[in-house]
Amino acid sequence: MERNGQIGTNYSQALQDVIKQATDDLEIEWMLNAQIEEITAHGLRLCSGEEIQSKTIIWTAGVKANDLTNVFEKQQGPQGRLHVESSLKVIDQPNIFATGDVAYAATDDKGNHALMSCQHAILMGKFAGHNVAASLLDCDYLPYKQENYVTCLDLGSWGAVFTEGWDQKVKSVKEDAKKIKIAITNELIYPPKAELDLIMEQADPLAPWV
Repeated sequence: MERNGQIGTNYSQALQDVIKQATDDLEIEWMLNAQIEEITAHGLRLCSGEEIQSKTIIWTAGVKANDLTNVFEKQQGPQGRLHVESSLKVIDQPNIFATGDVAYAATDDKGNHALMSCQHAILMGKFAGHNVAASLLDCDYLPYKQENYVTCLDLGSWGAVFTEGWDQKVKSVKEDAKKIKIAITNELIYPPKAELDLIMEQADPLAPWV
């Protein structure tokens, strides 16, 4: 069920088409322009008054920054995230850095900003950690940049879809994309072993990253 008029409104047309193909093949029925008014003990009721009987309802919602960002109302941007400098220091807050889901950080000079995803949060964390230490040691900051961007969506038993670039050009689908997704979740974003040298190596913000 989707309250918008199309599937995956934040995605490119090519990516939307793959999602539609996958859900069609899986015999998933979409209801577009539909909004839920109430979830009941017997199912759900739409704003149109229509009722759908179901014993199982799975609800996925959007994301927003932690409510702690409300302390900095003047610096809040989209989804409650905080506007930051390239060092990830909160604007007009000389001793406060923000990273991950709470930071609305520019990834490049083309107007793109980090998304609320592990892909951006991990690298921002490396830059933030470095720059916090630099602020204590009176060293130069490293400006956060992350010009490369990919999307990898798991599409259940159908497989997955992998895209590259902010224009989300489809590069791989089905089983091949599923292998990429598994590698991302099981290796790339997985915490390192509890070994100091390995941890310090992976904490380097200038080390190769997606």
